[in-house]
Amino acid sequence: MSISHQITETWGAGSNQVAVLTTKTGSVEQNSSLTLGTVTNQLVDLQWASAKLLAVFIKTDLDCTLKMNSSGSPTDTISLTSAVPFVWVKGSGVPYPFTGTAGAITAGYITTTAATNVEIRVLLDL
Repeated sequence: MSISHQITETWGAGSNQVAVLTTKTGSVEQNSSLTLGTVTNQLVDLQWASAKLLAVFIKTDLDCTLKMNSSGSPTDTISLTSAVPFVWVKGSGVPYPFTGTAGAITAGYITTTAATNVEIRVLLDL
């Protein structure tokens, strides 16, 4: 089954707007809508090989931290900023962001300092 995700990016200054719509089609989604209290290293089910990842989009209501593959010795640590989505799209010219993983993600761990909502959208081509 094919699944398409659309990522819209807009840059603007007054009436000068530039928008781009990117569509990626894969076969598997890993989507989560999380409502979290104050948590330390809350496990999030994330799993992929770098070659299979087509797009990832993560948005939070408050600043928080996402550790990859381990809560104690993460291979990558991403600081998520409130209302500034973390976005990566294969083929965008931006290198694969999870460089410490040797290509594979096996789990994510979120730490927050207050209650927040986290939206995670992942598209894979398996």
